[in-house]
Amino acid sequence: MEHFFEDNGAVKHSFIEDCHRLGHLLYWHKYGADCIQVRQHKQLRWLLINETLQSVVEKSRPSHLLFPHLQFLAQLWQPLTAPKSVLELGLGGGAIRNYLQHTYPDCQLMSVEKNPNIIHCYKRFFGGDHALNLRCFDAEAVLEQGQEYGWIILDLFSQLDAPLFLYKHRFYEKLRSVLAKNGYLFINFLSQHDSQLKQLEHLLITTFGKIPSIEKIPGYANHIVMIKK
Repeated sequence: MEHFFEDNGAVKHSFIEDCHRLGHLLYWHKYGADCIQVRQHKQLRWLLINETLQSVVEKSRPSHLLFPHLQFLAQLWQPLTAPKSVLELGLGGGAIRNYLQHTYPDCQLMSVEKNPNIIHCYKRFFGGDHALNLRCFDAEAVLEQGQEYGWIILDLFSQLDAPLFLYKHRFYEKLRSVLAKNGYLFINFLSQHDSQLKQLEHLLITTFGKIPSIEKIPGYANHIVMIKK
């Protein structure tokens, strides 16, 4: 399994490209035009939607971050004061959720995922025993409930069809309204075109009145965006 990893512990780009052919199939489910798979090789287990890798975890260490963009996020989080509450929008295989629960055990974490099949996979295959505060719900509706959060982590963008509300000013107004004073918004952003990144940057500047920090993950389509209220 060692040949799947870089020296820094992240999975290799070659693994991400070929993972829909590697390992053996644990789970397969088709809903509408989309197909969910869970595959495994030794201790490594991963989630795919339409053969695009969503999450990867080690069975023995489900809180260990294996994606380069998640490792970068953790580097941003480490110097910050531990959050009292976190809202995670988008679950995948739960790598972020598992990390947060392990690293900040006293934090009140709420994870929201609209697709019940993804939640099923998380609970069954990805260390989801601690499934409290995991809700099958629409992201926009959760933001209308009025609860405040110290951090919000937005991981709904993809190279598939991102929800249209992710490019609407009203959505970012809702995000800002439920951020606590001095709270942080973190976004894992994937885009097909630079114009989409520019659009997101403009939305955040307009909503928060400041320029967000945007870092491109070398060799990947991910941009990590951070902005403070």
